[in-house]
Amino acid sequence: MPDIGDVLDGYRLDAVIGRGGMGTVYRATDVALEKTVALKVIAPHLAGDDTFVRRFREEAKALARLDADGIVDVYALRETKGALFFVMEHVEGPSLQTVLQRRGPLEPAQALSLLRQVLAAVGHAHTSGVLHRDLKPSNILVNADGQAVITDFGLAKILASDADLTATHDQLGTVAYMSPEQVKGLENVNEASDLFAMGLVAYEAFTGQLPFDRSESDFVIQRAITEASFPPPSAYAPAIPPGVEQVVLSLLSKDPADRPPDARMALHRLPDPETDKAVPIVEPGSPASDALLSVSQWIGLAATFAIILGGTYAGVRATLGLPIFSVSPPAPSDTARETVAAGPAPQQDAASQSSERADTDTARGQEPDTAPIEGDSKDNQQPTSEASETTPIDSTSTDPDPRDSQPTARVTEQPTAEPTSSDDKPTESQPPAQGMLFVRSDPEGASVRVRGAQVGSTPVTLDDLEPGSYELALRLQNYRPIETTITVQERDTTVVTRDLSSRPAVVQLRVVPSGKIRIDGTLRPADSDEPLVDSLSPGAHRIEVSSALGRWETQLQVEAGERYEQTVDFTQRVEVAVTARTSAGPPLPNATVQVDSETVGYTPQRITRRVGQHTIRVEKEGHAPVERTVQFEPGMETPLVFELSPRSE
Repeated sequence: MPDIGDVLDGYRLDAVIGRGGMGTVYRATDVALEKTVALKVIAPHLAGDDTFVRRFREEAKALARLDADGIVDVYALRETKGALFFVMEHVEGPSLQTVLQRRGPLEPAQALSLLRQVLAAVGHAHTSGVLHRDLKPSNILVNADGQAVITDFGLAKILASDADLTATHDQLGTVAYMSPEQVKGLENVNEASDLFAMGLVAYEAFTGQLPFDRSESDFVIQRAITEASFPPPSAYAPAIPPGVEQVVLSLLSKDPADRPPDARMALHRLPDPETDKAVPIVEPGSPASDALLSVSQWIGLAATFAIILGGTYAGVRATLGLPIFSVSPPAPSDTARETVAAGPAPQQDAASQSSERADTDTARGQEPDTAPIEGDSKDNQQPTSEASETTPIDSTSTDPDPRDSQPTARVTEQPTAEPTSSDDKPTESQPPAQGMLFVRSDPEGASVRVRGAQVGSTPVTLDDLEPGSYELALRLQNYRPIETTITVQERDTTVVTRDLSSRPAVVQLRVVPSGKIRIDGTLRPADSDEPLVDSLSPGAHRIEVSSALGRWETQLQVEAGERYEQTVDFTQRVEVAVTARTSAGPPLPNATVQVDSETVGYTPQRITRRVGQHTIRVEKEGHAPVERTVQFEPGMETPLVFELSPRSE
């Protein structure tokens, strides 16, 4: 593959923005026009396949004819000595997958807007005779205005194209977004399959998750897609409008006939939007996101500000030799719930005035009269800053506070020892001591998320953690993810060690005509009309297939997460050539050739036999015969060379 900085036919490669099984997508610059574009460079092993190249050219032409706001524009198809690629519109913005990973489910209005846009774009592609066949959040880009753009038609199928051009070299689609008919067989893929994938995308946009456990093996996911009943989106997103939920569930019907007849009809069944404009989906970390913080985020900022002010106040009182009352930050989740439930606090203006009076007194060299000092009246016991909602109330005061009758946020009261005399002073409340977390895994290098935030890769150490519970997630490619909840104690180190399990490989085997399949000697049950789909542990496995027409076997080495597909068609015939030579190397013509005990001719000889194992014997007078079992299958090496040694006299 080309490198960053290379120039391909007038396009300079600036950065890699995506990789897939069919190629790599680059952000590039049209040197002549000084315009930013996207280049999809086809993988070398596919660019050298004549059948794929013919199919790819036909699809590129069709995609270039698509003209819709929600579909990435294709500008040109280029073929150079070193690469086959096409030039596309460059869309500024993250993928929907990135948005969902960073911020969770969309607001109902945002998800509905996105669903309407994508259905309109898919409908345009279908009426133009193009299926996508790999719709998923990573293939939907979202710009700053909330406009959704479908990209990566690398697996697209042209409905009117020749059957010879529809072969695919990779798994057709992404397992988690496949339709039931895609799982069962490629010949069943049509417009309804795109609609099913669109239903899964919509489900994830509204709820933040798929209707099944995506961390399971491909085999389990395929079983869920074809057999399991999906919970309605409202089970996870109660705010979804009922009319929208009905459309999403209809898109997810197992039977294609029960889905909407086309994308336009699905779009028509959605409730009328309040506006035709796209609803912005602001990415966390973008400049605009600062204005759209959630209530809990504002509360978190306020709590942090309160801690800072509390520390400043404590320092002033310590300097003056006065008692110090420290502010302990409450647990974020509890504080958020209490503050939201309580609503706005009317006494904040009074607190601000009190704070200003304290600042004025300090400037004059006087002692601020806002702290709860022994002997002060109840009127003087006011909060010292805007963070009064989280400041502990002086437990030595027994007089009722007239402010209690007003609707204020609940205050976390810090327990203190009961004073035994008027000379006793309130017990100083200390903030909880911090804890430490050490996370390691076998193998190392797993990404670590704590409360949804990426914190590094194993082994990793986190210090200065508030005591409490934390959600911990470990992720490593080709290994099963781990999610757990751990507790961090104050003044203690919590050590988490996890052994990661490899993701299984998935094997899909089809036998024509129907027959028996054994994996590592164990007979696997299989429907005569459906392929066998099973999961295997990484490593070597023996696959044996037999039917009334023959026998076929192979030694299969699979990696974690790999998918292996094989169709054994015993009705297919394969032609090979058989030659013989002496052990010294010269050809040995006119040696007798037998196939399955039947004499078929003399070397060099061409043989045509069904797919499967056949026994070939080559012999010649004065030489030791050679016999071996050969497995006939498409693409096998030919000629088959038999080396005969002269007999000793």
